Amino acid sequence: MLSDRFRQDKDPEINMTPMLDVVFILLIFFIVSTNFVQQASVEIKRPQASMATSVDGSPIVVTLDTTGRVYFESKEIDIYYLPGKLQKIASQTPKAKLLVVADTNCPTGVTIKVLDIAKQAGISFSSVASEIQ
Repeated sequence: MLSDRFRQDKDPEINMTPMLDVVFILLIFFIVSTNFVQQASVEIKRPQASMATSVDGSPIVVTLDTTGRVYFESKEIDIYYLPGKLQKIASQTPKAKLLVVADTNCPTGVTIKVLDIAKQAGISFSSVASEIQ
């Protein structure tokens, strides 16, 4: 009777179900934990500076292209809507920082206007991005 238990009539099989479960769980983990940060889609040639410092934290980024168009959060907006957006952020985050990424050929007046709008909105720390020589 005991010898019948150890007799194998069938070939041994490998159960693939647990391995597939683990693979799918890993796939889901990597999909959920992947960071999908889209970089600014505007081509900007930043001005060069001999002395520059880095900005700590994650600032609000406003991008200005060569023609003076304004991009907020990688989306083009009219400059007249910028004060409202910056005031909303300044009211939610008291120590908000603004980083203006302006192209080298961007009109200076537009850059100054964006910095002035940020100051009026209540953002006390504003800076312009540059590349170190």
